[in-house]
Amino acid sequence: MTDFTPQEPLKTPIGDFAFKPQATGRRIVSLWFPYWLVQSHGGGFDATRPFVLVDKQNNTQRVVAVTPLAETAGLHASMSLADARALVPDLQTAPVSWPAAQMKLEKTAKWLQRYTPWVGYDAPGDSPADGFGLLLDISGCAHLFAGERAMLADIQARFQARGITVHAAVAGTIGAAWGLARFRRQRQAVILPPQQETDAMLDLPPAALRLTPQQLDLCRRLGLDKVSELAKFARPALTRRFGPLPVMRMEQAFGHAGEALSPCVPEPEFLVQKLLPQGITQLPALADLLAPLCAQLAVKLEAAGQGAQRLDLVLTRTDNAVMALSLRLAHPSATPSHMTRLFADRLERLRSGVDIGLGVEKLRLVASQTAPISPPQTAMGLQGRSHAPPAASALAQLIDRLVGRLGPQRVVRPVAQPSYIPERAVDFIPILAAANRPSELAFDTAPPIHTRPLFMLCAPEPIEVIAEVPEGAPFRFRWRRVLHEVVAAQGPERISPEWWQEIFGTKLRSHNRQTRDYFRIEDNNGYRFWLYRDGLYERETQQPKWFMHGVFA
Repeated sequence: MTDFTPQEPLKTPIGDFAFKPQATGRRIVSLWFPYWLVQSHGGGFDATRPFVLVDKQNNTQRVVAVTPLAETAGLHASMSLADARALVPDLQTAPVSWPAAQMKLEKTAKWLQRYTPWVGYDAPGDSPADGFGLLLDISGCAHLFAGERAMLADIQARFQARGITVHAAVAGTIGAAWGLARFRRQRQAVILPPQQETDAMLDLPPAALRLTPQQLDLCRRLGLDKVSELAKFARPALTRRFGPLPVMRMEQAFGHAGEALSPCVPEPEFLVQKLLPQGITQLPALADLLAPLCAQLAVKLEAAGQGAQRLDLVLTRTDNAVMALSLRLAHPSATPSHMTRLFADRLERLRSGVDIGLGVEKLRLVASQTAPISPPQTAMGLQGRSHAPPAASALAQLIDRLVGRLGPQRVVRPVAQPSYIPERAVDFIPILAAANRPSELAFDTAPPIHTRPLFMLCAPEPIEVIAEVPEGAPFRFRWRRVLHEVVAAQGPERISPEWWQEIFGTKLRSHNRQTRDYFRIEDNNGYRFWLYRDGLYERETQQPKWFMHGVFA
């Protein structure tokens, strides 16, 4: 395996494409399998004799894939089977199976996710002889395999052990990696240094730009044999003669324009979509079209016994721009009216902030996250009357509407935490996150509910206390400049500090580092308070401080 050696800066002008690309940090691997159809076909033939795969095209048996040995014998794809047999009388043949080849490529794409989660399909070209390919975005992943060179060597060695021929290239753009993997004369793996895509692409043929057959034929008739000859033309002249595709492909390959890599993901199970022949430019009209889509999706969900926990609405504009809208549900739901109402509320609030251009021509609704749902309880009869049970999801539907109106971070619920410190025993988290989050309460000895106040202060407030004995209950205390005479007291309830928290790196506040003695106090006006003394007298401190922590109902 050899690396690409950067050339000297080009002295020949190349028109509008001469400016230096910006460093994006992306690293793309292009894997090309020129003999994928025959090498993934499996056994059943003699490897020492030429072998081809054939397919019936226009009532003629034609060769669609050849082995390297058959290629050496002069056979190639698209030739008729009769001509192939005339050159090689003892030719071995078998019918091609396109679905089987595509299925094996999908399995290979999943296996390559051991190197990076971003693996995309590179569909075969206009001719089956172009082979199959895959694209990998290894940005930030190569160091896990001792660098790009070691990663590429490991990939090639694994394919070679399985008898698969692979040509590989690494570059900063998809276009450059694609072209180098297929059209570089040396078949060793290419590792292109950053910002060298322009120099590497200029010596390649125009086919390295992923042009159409008509555009490639025009290049041959005009005598344009290299990308550099195309790049010398001004963009307006090149667009007038070839159309916009060559300009776009050169900009993408040189790093002047971006290009997305779509990862290999399976088709969603719960998906409905609708094509609109005439673009819809009004959001209220889109909300009306969502009702039948939600009904279709609900039928699929109910048939599978599932409820949607997350809904994704994808709007495709007439200019192919894509807009996405996601909704998370507090409880799995398969109710179409509820889903429609949530989307209608969201679209109503987004009316002034959404640019739908010349219109939306495609709606795509997906239940990306689902969970099993139980069938509703049947109505009960009592004294000749039928009493329908309350909907179990009524509260969840109310929560979904509140979240849609107020935001997912503003609707919270308390979740018990494994701590005896009162202000740390409960944590308020977004209700959508709490729905799928198990309780972190690690003990079953929670204090009785009547010993805790109904209203607890956000943070304990210091008070002035007069006690009969240093460790006894208060006799009189002043809170918020009001003096209270104590007539009854219960306690103390002693809570020790969580000393182990500092061992694990948690920095405790000053009033959490000493023992607390809590008292339930009632004053002469009948008000009941929950206050505590911070620190044991003459053991932890000489002057214990008192704090107010809550008020009982």
